[in-house]
Amino acid sequence: MDSSKPINQAPLTVTELTARIKQTLEQGFAHLEVKGEVSRLTKPSSGHLYFTIKDKHASISAVVWRSAALRLKTLPKEGQEFIFNGHLSLYEPRGTYQIIITQISPVGAGQLAVEFERRKALFAEYGWFANEKKKPIPALPLHIGIVTSLTAAAFEDVKKVLATRPAWLKKTLSPAIVQGAQAPQSIANAIQALQQLSDMPDVILLVRGGGSMEDLWCFNDEIVIKAIATSVLPIVSGVGHEIDTTLADFAADLRAATPSNAAELCCASRQNLRQSIVQPQRLQYNLTSILGRLQQKLHIQQQSLKHHQQRNLDQAMQQSAMLQQRLISSFQSLLGQCQQHVRKQHNELITLEPGRQLRQKQQQLHHLQERLATCRMKIIPEKNHAFEMRRQKLMQHWQSSLQALRHRLQLYCETLHALDPTHVLQRGYSLNYDASGKLITHAKSMQKGDTMHVHFQDGNVETDVKNIQLHPKSE
Repeated sequence: MDSSKPINQAPLTVTELTARIKQTLEQGFAHLEVKGEVSRLTKPSSGHLYFTIKDKHASISAVVWRSAALRLKTLPKEGQEFIFNGHLSLYEPRGTYQIIITQISPVGAGQLAVEFERRKALFAEYGWFANEKKKPIPALPLHIGIVTSLTAAAFEDVKKVLATRPAWLKKTLSPAIVQGAQAPQSIANAIQALQQLSDMPDVILLVRGGGSMEDLWCFNDEIVIKAIATSVLPIVSGVGHEIDTTLADFAADLRAATPSNAAELCCASRQNLRQSIVQPQRLQYNLTSILGRLQQKLHIQQQSLKHHQQRNLDQAMQQSAMLQQRLISSFQSLLGQCQQHVRKQHNELITLEPGRQLRQKQQQLHHLQERLATCRMKIIPEKNHAFEMRRQKLMQHWQSSLQALRHRLQLYCETLHALDPTHVLQRGYSLNYDASGKLITHAKSMQKGDTMHVHFQDGNVETDVKNIQLHPKSE
């Protein structure tokens, strides 16, 4: 007989056992968090989501009810890893358990993507991406600032492109760290440094080569985005490759696909500049040639019309005159546009003349020197006057203090003179000493026959005590 079986205890039914297991599981795992990869994801028309959460060694079924799925900020995707929050539930008819999912959070790159969208929305609320705040990129910059690492491949790409640009173009590198924890502040400082130059650039290139989302994350930092949005100079961003997107691209005044493309967009090549000047001249020549040929054809037609009837001749002449007038008007209009374009290009080239810039700088220097001389003539007398006023106040204070000290010294001298024993003796008083030379202050300290030395103002007297008479109060 099996003694381990309790007496009079009936065996459990499958339903009872399943109910107990269900109670134990659901109470023991009422709140849980598990990390795993999504597998076998299905999305039926009911709106529920069914999938398996797995790792290398195990898997477990999971479900997101339709009501919870509508509230999820992150939806599960096949093959991606997430952190799932929920509770265990046992399905009694089959005796299987599953996780009821209530919340899904991304892991790794997924978390960065969520943070990217959060920052994007936040910075947009700040107005840092507003199109109306975008600054225009100058067509012919004289000075380009570059923010990147000195050793970056992107810097070499930019230099190669800018080497094909006009010789007058000045390039200034403001070096920065472009990856890691120190990169955001370094980039912001580099942008600010270019704005503090006495010869500020006309445009700034913010460039870096490609990399992972983690490598480029510094270009999503609030410090960098604020520095771009508040820059007084226009900024062209060329961060990563064409498929890479950072928040710096949204804040910049112009976004380029690559660092090389950023350099190309900020300044036209020498060949394009030459074409922009030569093309209007060619157009003017071509229009003149066309007009000449048309006039020649018109002359031939006029000669041939002489052999036709006068009516046809008049009609043809009228049409020819109208055509000629239209051609002349069109030519004059195009010629005026070409001349205006040539003048504009000519004026822009004049502004780039080094001698003109030097004269402007000399005028500015002369103006500053005049201001300095004016300030010097004004400030020095003011400082001298202030110094004299302070000296006079100091002398008055010193004299007042000296007078007060003299008065106090006079009072001390008078008090000391009044307390001088010799001064008292002059008024008839004397000093009495016993045989040991001790000053006698009380009569009761003496006895008959004691010797007493009496000191007057003009000498000493030695005498013996013959009688002692004390006042009643002193007894």
